[in-house]
Amino acid sequence: MCFKRGDGTLVRDSKDPIGAIMPYIMRGRNESAVYLKKSYCVENMQQYIREQRKQGKRITVFNIFSATFLHTFMRRPQLNRFVAGRRLYQHNSFDILYVVKTALTDEGLESIAKVNFDGNDTLDDVKQKMDYHIDEIKDSEGKEDDRFIGLITRLPRSFLRVLLLIGRVLDFHGLMPKVLRDLIPLYSSVFISHLGSIGGDALFHHLYEFGSTSIFCTIGKIYYKPYRDILTDEVVWKKTIDMNLTIDERICDGYYMIKSLQLFDSYIDNPALLELSPNEAIAEEELKRKQREEQLSTSPASPVEKGEAIPQNERLHPVQEYWENMMDHPSDPT
Repeated sequence: MCFKRGDGTLVRDSKDPIGAIMPYIMRGRNESAVYLKKSYCVENMQQYIREQRKQGKRITVFNIFSATFLHTFMRRPQLNRFVAGRRLYQHNSFDILYVVKTALTDEGLESIAKVNFDGNDTLDDVKQKMDYHIDEIKDSEGKEDDRFIGLITRLPRSFLRVLLLIGRVLDFHGLMPKVLRDLIPLYSSVFISHLGSIGGDALFHHLYEFGSTSIFCTIGKIYYKPYRDILTDEVVWKKTIDMNLTIDERICDGYYMIKSLQLFDSYIDNPALLELSPNEAIAEEELKRKQREEQLSTSPASPVEKGEAIPQNERLHPVQEYWENMMDHPSDPT
């Protein structure tokens, strides 16, 4: 079958032979899943939200996490990949899926919103797009995808099984029509479930074997957690939120993932960075990089640049250098 898909571009320049064989060894997303639990002190985030509300902007924790995913995926594009048909693809867009409950009651219906973002979206743009889809769901009697799924579930079981088998074959070979991809709420870059909004804790969620979502995120409620004050060595209690991730490890290697998570953390710690769009942030970072290169080009040459050899016994392997640095500068345990 052909390798072209309407929702992704085949990754042909992978330099990792292990990564190329993994979709054949680990054939499903849940077989390939890795799990990560992160806890964030949200006092900076809450202070930022209060400042924004004084200006008439009702930014939420969910808006900040969603914008952070947008920035991280745009700046670390390998996160925006998925495996289908034993092949690795790059998403052609960035889409977030999340559940909207029409009413916070047992009888309230659930619907899945799919929101498309791009590199020009700021935090304010993210909020406006999310609010629009939430209002659309709550004000309507049912979205088109909900009506479609409700229709096919009324079919006889034998016919439904055959229909889903055909759907899996189309999905495997990248032949799923766009109209069906839009109606089936399982095609996205990331699925986020804000369980804290209904008083729940973050949990680990499975990945869907159908569709193209490689990362599932759950966010819990805010609670108090003890931290050690590095200045006084006393224990202080701070407001904290948990985020759990389920990730298809086949989309990128561990080093790339860790660096991406560090970038994610920096946005959560300082939400004001999200006021720039990803494209603006990338341009700003590129400008800083060029300035650093210019400074290095005008600074005194190091022994290596002068051609002076470093004694063999003084050289460190990059991994050894990393651990030596960790011994001198360990991560803050809080």
